[in-house]
Amino acid sequence: MPSTTTATTTKVNGVKPSAKANIGVYTNPAHDLWVADALPSQEDAESGKDLQPGEITVAIKTTGICGSDVHFWHHGRIGPMIVEDTHILGHESAGVVVAKHPSVITHELGDRVAVEPNIICNECEPCLTGRYNGCEKVAFRSTPPVPGLLRRYVNHPAVWCHKIGDMSYEDGALLEPLSVALAGIQRANITLGDSVLICGAGPIGLVTLACVKAAGAEPIVITDIDEGRLAFAKEFCPSVRTLKVEFGDSPEQFAEKAVKLAGGVEPAVCMECTGVESSVAGAIHAAKFGGKVFVIGVGRPEIKIPFMRLSTREVDLQFQYRYANTWPRAIRLLQGKVLDLSKLVTHRFRLEDAVDAFKVAANPKEGGIKVMIHSMEEGER
Repeated sequence: MPSTTTATTTKVNGVKPSAKANIGVYTNPAHDLWVADALPSQEDAESGKDLQPGEITVAIKTTGICGSDVHFWHHGRIGPMIVEDTHILGHESAGVVVAKHPSVITHELGDRVAVEPNIICNECEPCLTGRYNGCEKVAFRSTPPVPGLLRRYVNHPAVWCHKIGDMSYEDGALLEPLSVALAGIQRANITLGDSVLICGAGPIGLVTLACVKAAGAEPIVITDIDEGRLAFAKEFCPSVRTLKVEFGDSPEQFAEKAVKLAGGVEPAVCMECTGVESSVAGAIHAAKFGGKVFVIGVGRPEIKIPFMRLSTREVDLQFQYRYANTWPRAIRLLQGKVLDLSKLVTHRFRLEDAVDAFKVAANPKEGGIKVMIHSMEEGER
């Protein structure tokens, strides 16, 4: 079991931090979780010291907790990405520009920005062909050993800090999971009237639900093992049809129930948002002839799949790794109010209380969907 020991949630190194002192949320190979001092210091951040060409300093105001953050804390790894040292978490963040390198002409102090958490090489084939999520040398914030964004100040390339105008910082932080969903539905090629099955009613499943609904999919069925999350999904999108997954059901039984719930319409596309072997298998059995199973969820390094079902039904099985070129689109969707994801935010914590925030995010019984951590002053939003 992971440890939940902490330095403190109200003091850092025994001293209560000032409102602006840079602190971050850390884990390590022993599965500890704590809040402590982080770089750059407040003085260096506000002065722009040590900024490299093309970089700006962002005062992070809001960060959402992702399932991968909890996974790195509890399990210490996701596939080949392993926590091998003290490590700062977080990659769903928005804030304000407080310093910039003289070479930066695209941003001004005071600009609100959402941080796209990758830094790419711009030299490999994926980068040069516009699929930079496959960059061979990418430094992705919060993926070990690259320190994450869950701190008050971060230096980051301006090109990956997207201006969000007067958008709230919470909406800015939601752009990252929205980008995950957008990348999925774009590659899955969901169109008006497509029947869609969504496996998993966690944050990514719910954002995917909002996207496929806006794209004109019908009918839409969403599944989960947790009745509370299904109830939330129904409140979030009243037209969706919900299916509780029973552990004793075979993939074939799961598929039969999903199709029946959709009025006998087999899904043209199954958006698999869990990465769980049985869920992937169930989606494969549910998909129509010539349909598609698109896997967004992250699972074990190896799983078994019903090969012959894929083969005899000509079902395409696709996978996703992060996103590319989605952030401007995501910003337009929220600014234009095509999507409203604000209801997904169920809990809010101060940065100093991040350990408590993670406990809520890690425990399904707490009812957390998107848990937000704030480092904002009075009057900010």
